[in-house]
Amino acid sequence: AEGRTVAEIQKEDLRTTAALQAAADETIAAMREGADVVYQATFFDGRWRGHADFLFKRPDRPSPAFGSWSYDVADTKLARAVKTGAVLQLCVYAGLLAQVQGIAPEQLTVVTGDREKHDFRAEDFAAYFRYIRARFEARIATDATDPAATSTYPNPVDHCRVCAWSPTCIQRRRDDDHPSIVAGMRRVDSERLFEAGIPTLAALAVVPTGSGVDGVPGPQLDRLRNQARLQLHERTTGQRAHELIEPSATDPHRGLALLPEPSPWDVFFDIEADPWATDDGLEYLLGVVVEDAGVPVYTPMWGTKQADEKAAFERFIDFVIARRAEHPELHVYHYGGYEAGAVKRLMQRHGTRADEVDVLLRGEVLVDLLNVVRQGVRASVESYSLKQIEKFYLPAREGPVTEAGFSVVEFERWMKTGEASILDGIADYNRDDCISTWMLRSWLEERRAEALERWPDLDWNRPIPEAGDPSEGVAEWAAQVAMRVAALTGTLDSGDQSEDAEARRLLANLLDWHHREEKSQWWRYFELRKITIDLLVSERDALAGLDFVEDLPPLGKRPVRRYRFEPQDHPFKPGDKTVDWRTGGSAGEVVGLDDARGTIDLAGGARVGSHPEALIGIKPIDSRAMKEALLRVADDVIERGFGDRSRYPAVGQLLLRRPPRLDGREGELAGTNEDIVAVARRLGLALD
Repeated sequence: AEGRTVAEIQKEDLRTTAALQAAADETIAAMREGADVVYQATFFDGRWRGHADFLFKRPDRPSPAFGSWSYDVADTKLARAVKTGAVLQLCVYAGLLAQVQGIAPEQLTVVTGDREKHDFRAEDFAAYFRYIRARFEARIATDATDPAATSTYPNPVDHCRVCAWSPTCIQRRRDDDHPSIVAGMRRVDSERLFEAGIPTLAALAVVPTGSGVDGVPGPQLDRLRNQARLQLHERTTGQRAHELIEPSATDPHRGLALLPEPSPWDVFFDIEADPWATDDGLEYLLGVVVEDAGVPVYTPMWGTKQADEKAAFERFIDFVIARRAEHPELHVYHYGGYEAGAVKRLMQRHGTRADEVDVLLRGEVLVDLLNVVRQGVRASVESYSLKQIEKFYLPAREGPVTEAGFSVVEFERWMKTGEASILDGIADYNRDDCISTWMLRSWLEERRAEALERWPDLDWNRPIPEAGDPSEGVAEWAAQVAMRVAALTGTLDSGDQSEDAEARRLLANLLDWHHREEKSQWWRYFELRKITIDLLVSERDALAGLDFVEDLPPLGKRPVRRYRFEPQDHPFKPGDKTVDWRTGGSAGEVVGLDDARGTIDLAGGARVGSHPEALIGIKPIDSRAMKEALLRVADDVIERGFGDRSRYPAVGQLLLRRPPRLDGREGELAGTNEDIVAVARRLGLALD
């Protein structure tokens, strides 16, 4: 539109050195010809590569390579705020650009998702970037061909699901028979196995029963060995295999015993999301399948914008609540923890359907089939993703979108192009996931029947559906809030955007804020209480697998006990109070912690002879005082408004988005001597 000349560099597949060098040469040629803008610029110096979204010509800034002009670099991001990583990324491009044009660019530009330009002086970040790059290169300099060199080996990480190099890295791990291809293998476990002389899946599969590996708990080692054994079986015979996991006699309500009674009214649920579409991510498709005369019927609920996301979420919750009102026995099945977590996030993000979500969670309506699979069935798969497990009951999938990461990539492509066919392809993929979940439930029911026949003496009673209705206190609180909301906003016209109307709406929305926040904390607390020990190890909000070591000298009247744990992420630090995961009672206060040695010292808590197996945080702190204070503010606004008669003028100024009232002297609050004396006395200050 501004009449600039634009050179676009083609970069379809740059996985070979020749293709990469060709794109870099094309970029240099466009710069030498003086293009005003170079789009998708590619740099390659034989060691570092970079792909800048834009190079902008600077006709006022000469360079040794091009004469009277040079270039600055810019990148676009979907996020609405500039993050550190984005600036460091531009610094890589800036260094490569400096090599080409003989002068460092002056400006780095990030264009965020709201189309705002953010300009930075390249020199402001140059020293820090040189330090970061040198540290990175020193680490990469270790022997990348040695599987034990964990700093450079392509271990799986979360970014793999959207990385173009993922197939290359997976094949490398398979060629090396690396332990990371064992389903459920943690990185710390693979490192411990290397140290113990067990560097491959095949070696792990034949470790004798009863053997030990330092740093790997016995139950974890048994699980990994059995998993490796099955995967080795499929690799050597070409036949898929699965086997039932023997239920625990002391804790039988796990795995296949978690399956509720099937109902023809059950719902099968799957979400497609893009974590980079906005600052908070976007749950852009909520898909459901229900059964009609034995045939699965799919319904997509789209939310491709934040406002649409809220509407789709409300539509889904309302659909489940209404269906459950007619058929209380129904459950909502999903695979993995993402869907349940997303339901909670969407409730908080949009401040809607909090009580309805609470009812679904209290009633244990959501059923995660991944927990059933991991605790009940062992299979010869590299991961327990739905795509892997469905190989036991479905033919290979076909269609434009076949891997989880590609749905994100496709949605990003849709946001750029707007092509309707892309959304059609994503919907097909989501529908297949919902139907696969529906079929998985039936497959697991068959496995449950086998388990019941094999272990008939265990408790195989189905979980009993609960109403999930809120307690009397919660219902009374909701009524109190609803009454104030109606009084604050009931008479407002929807088009009234006045200062007073906006302040009333804001206050009305704040009245239940603490209650909504507490819900998420309580949900997480009870979620942790239900997770098994072997899964708690990978939860950041817990410390699991504790072994009692010894009694230490008491602190006053409080006994102190030391426990050992294997390396894991956890939230605790000295001074924190802890809760026993199994009993829900106090496990004591953390008075000593050594993550390097793997020990934690707890004062008080456990009874003599009783020791916690895992620790979680304390119950959420009651915010009753703050909730009641907001009700008092609401009552005052309902009676007196925001004017001079208000008992809470400072709160009113805040809600009206006005600066504090001053008496004309900057920094001094207005008030009579009596006011100042009263405040000073309340604060315990001495006055002349």
